[in-house]
Amino acid sequence: MKTQEKNLWIDTRLSAEEMDFLHHQTTVTNEPKPISKLIEDKDNWFYENVLKKYTERLFYDDWNNYRKYHIVKEKEEPQFEMNLFWVNYQRQYEFNPLHLHGGLYSFVVFMKIPTHWKEQHEMNKDDFRAPVASDFVFVWSGEENEILKENLRLSSEDEGRILFFPAWLQHMVYPFYECEEERVTISGNIDFYVSNKPKIQEVSVSKYDEKENMLKMLENSVIQMKEELKRMKKVGEKEEDL
Repeated sequence: MKTQEKNLWIDTRLSAEEMDFLHHQTTVTNEPKPISKLIEDKDNWFYENVLKKYTERLFYDDWNNYRKYHIVKEKEEPQFEMNLFWVNYQRQYEFNPLHLHGGLYSFVVFMKIPTHWKEQHEMNKDDFRAPVASDFVFVWSGEENEILKENLRLSSEDEGRILFFPAWLQHMVYPFYECEEERVTISGNIDFYVSNKPKIQEVSVSKYDEKENMLKMLENSVIQMKEELKRMKKVGEKEEDL
């Protein structure tokens, strides 16, 4: 299993066993699928077998952390935990706007990618200065406030790929088009372990998800309306040429 490490994130693949665990945790009934849904890391298996090593790797790659806990030993080494774990189901035209997560680290696993970036880029090459449909994008600031970004082009070959990154690293996902299948990803947030910490109430999370989903629906409606206006404009221009 090849692991690629950027300065800011880890890019690698999950094993068949690890993917089987995730597929089992996201198995749903015949009920309509929500846009996002909390899932359970049963017996803390996914954190212990997958996420723990990535968490400690990024944490101690920071020289200040390594010095503090391994050289000077000012305090006991911290423990970590995954405090949120969820699955996202996206349909055509849906997207995730630029955002960041809470906690120390976050990750995304590409479970199902029903489209190919080459076909998707070809579809919107006339609508954007650069084709970006279906891309996952990291955005961060460089020296002298320079805005840096990296587009990750997605296809079915990326199923099983995991990106592990600092929670402050902003990212977004562009919509895909002309495909009735869903794009499925799994994400989570990792933070310091705190004993006796009250658990997040599922009711409050549900209310948050409900409002967030309403916002996404409104945003998607705006996108579809803009696309329709573009088509109407093109038709009108053709009629004028005639």
